[in-house]
Amino acid sequence: MGARHYFRNERRTFAAIGLALRGRKALTGDAVALPYSGAQRSFLVVFAVVTVVEGLLFALVEFGPAVHVVLAVLEVYSLLLVLGLLCSATVYPHSVSPREVRVRHGAHLDVPVPVTAIAAVRARSEDHSGKRALTLEDGTFTVAQSWQTNVVLELRHPVTVTRPLGRTGEARVIKFYAADPRAAVAAIEEVTQRRRAR
Repeated sequence: MGARHYFRNERRTFAAIGLALRGRKALTGDAVALPYSGAQRSFLVVFAVVTVVEGLLFALVEFGPAVHVVLAVLEVYSLLLVLGLLCSATVYPHSVSPREVRVRHGAHLDVPVPVTAIAAVRARSEDHSGKRALTLEDGTFTVAQSWQTNVVLELRHPVTVTRPLGRTGEARVIKFYAADPRAAVAAIEEVTQRRRAR
């Protein structure tokens, strides 16, 4: 299961480059994007530059033709992977629609949360330094960007969370990062209030 999910995630990461070049986002027709890509953009840009510089330095050293071919393939793959990660954060944003809120982490994570399951939403900044970007502990699923979250979804009942390599769990609280947490909270509150008014 893990290998299948790994290759699917990698395929979607590379596909994000093409989508980004065409200016497209992976959204349904009536969904509104809640961007988060700015939190890691600087880090990934620096990593891309370092990858290019590393490739140029390797080209200056005499390793022999066969080694140079292998190194060139690895450098191109690494650069495309970094560009894919950079693009996927833009192409796969969080989103809100009248039916669901989708919490994402690039091409690797997509958690649909039905609007009917949302009990409350609020903006609250939290620092998760020293922890993994994605954690599920005691019913709280954390999706951090640069070790930060600033939006909290409290749920009426647990929702199933499928992690990047296929493991599942149940979450009653979801914490994630949005570029504009107040706008994200307002958009989610609007759809939940509309649902309740029906």
